[in-house]
Parts: sequence; structure tokens; C-alpha cells
Amino acid sequence: MLKQNREKTGYQEKLEMAVEKVENLGFENIRADLPEFDTPAKLVNQNNNDVFIPDITAKSKSGKKAYFELSNKVKDTQKLVNKWKLLSTMATIKDGAFQIFVPHGAMKFTKDLVTKYSISAELIKI
Repeated sequence: MLKQNREKTGYQEKLEMAVEKVENLGFENIRADLPEFDTPAKLVNQNNNDVFIPDITAKSKSGKKAYFELSNKVKDTQKLVNKWKLLSTMATIKDGAFQIFVPHGAMKFTKDLVTKYSISAELIKI
């Protein structure tokens, strides 16, 4: 999720739910912007020097890197699309996974963006 969206109410609760799902899926070395976890590393888009921080990162039991995002409806989708494209590319390069957790009411918005911009991501309802 983009920084300006992290300040919205409910973000922390959704992030905690997403981290719990990641743990239940068997991922290890979880990083998230929560007090009991380390913050994920920053990623820089080489095309425009935008800096993005994934909502959650983790490693699978086989050691592959995975990136997780929380979907949130926004009016200006360009930065969100850029972030998701970057995370999708990083997951592909590292032979890992990119998954987007979608809260109630945001599935159509998320599916439309992923389809329109050919973003390779697995969508998971939360």
C-alpha cells in the first residue's frame, strides 16, 4: 500500500490479518511495518526513481522471496500500478511470488488494475 494510504483507518488491522495469513501459509522471515517485525527493505524503481516499501515480505520454506500487498481503492492509480509492477517483476526475477490481499469491496478494483496493466499477481480475499 502506498504511504498516504497507510495513514487511513483500518490499515493496521488489515496488515495484521494479512501477516497472520502469511504465517498460516507457512512463510518464514516475515517483514512488515508492525512493531514485532522488521520493516521490509525499500525498492527503487529504476525508471523514475520512485521508492516503494512492500507491505509484507517473506521467504517460502524453499527459500524463495515473496512480496505481499494490501489492495486499497485510490483515485490516482499510477503510483499503485508502478509499485505492483515493480513487485511483480522482483518476484519473477527472484523466482518467488507476488500476492495481493484484497479486503471486502476492493476485488473488482484490484482485478481491473491487475488485468489492465498485465500485473502477474495472485489475489487473496481477506
